[in-house]
Amino acid sequence: MTDNLHYHDQKITTEMKTKKLPHKPCVVWFTGLSGSGKSTIANALETRLFDLGCRTQILDGDNVRMGLNKDLGFKPSERKENIRRIGEVANLFAESGTIAITAFISPYQEDRTAARESTSHTFLEVYVGAKLETCEERDPKGLYKKARQGLISGFTGIDAPYEIPLRADLILDTDQTTVDECVDMVLEKMMAVNTITGTLGEISNLDKKKTIAIDFDGVIHAYSKGFQGLDNAYDGPHPGAVDAITTLHDMGLRLIVVSSRPAQVIRPWLEKYNLLKYFDEVTNVKRPAAFYIDDHAVEFKKGSSSSWKRALKIILGENS
Repeated sequence: MTDNLHYHDQKITTEMKTKKLPHKPCVVWFTGLSGSGKSTIANALETRLFDLGCRTQILDGDNVRMGLNKDLGFKPSERKENIRRIGEVANLFAESGTIAITAFISPYQEDRTAARESTSHTFLEVYVGAKLETCEERDPKGLYKKARQGLISGFTGIDAPYEIPLRADLILDTDQTTVDECVDMVLEKMMAVNTITGTLGEISNLDKKKTIAIDFDGVIHAYSKGFQGLDNAYDGPHPGAVDAITTLHDMGLRLIVVSSRPAQVIRPWLEKYNLLKYFDEVTNVKRPAAFYIDDHAVEFKKGSSSSWKRALKIILGENS
């Protein structure tokens, strides 16, 4: 039947699409045992890339099997077909200029090699290594326990093989390395192969004039209870924050949050108070901006809405 198929060239090429993006297309292929940390690192990597302005898409094992590949089981031939399809889908995302991030056990080297060969774009095979004992201790889905009890057959690492990559582009040892350190290593590798650059995330002078960088604690987050740890944001919004942020957004200004807290802590908090939609970025890196609103420069007082009124007066005076 393939004799009757003809490839149609697209008028808008990948190169044309890439010119509008701050990075080059790439497939980052995480492979490793269940519980090794593939999905966790993949999501942390996507968060970092998203905050830098990249176009990304995660393809995760369970998610894909619940949709595209729900007709496949776990026999060797079905696992092979599962990875074949994912390789093709990852390439389609790369063709659109996207950084495709996959998180699949993908136990067979032959299938991983086929996935690499299915794309003409940069392909990084990242082996997420962890001892079997560590993966069993983590066992986030309870699958190892079921496999040991004989409730699951053909489980990778127990009664089905995993072929460790012999020539991986990057090896992450999650027994010894934190998630953030792993992400740093992946980003360094992406820079080494020119997928991203060290200037990624920088904004133009025009954008700078429209950008307001806002500190989180004591300005957006009331912070009245004092420091409760980087991973905790207990208070509600600072008095006047919601109205002021809405006003700035409605003026067409570009709002970003700058904080020492992790983005994964700030985003849910902003969403809880219906503020996330107003911000273009949540970052731990200082960005060029027309104004920096923090509790020291504007002398925010806890519990007083006059601080935000003073900040708005300064900004509106410059933008009138």
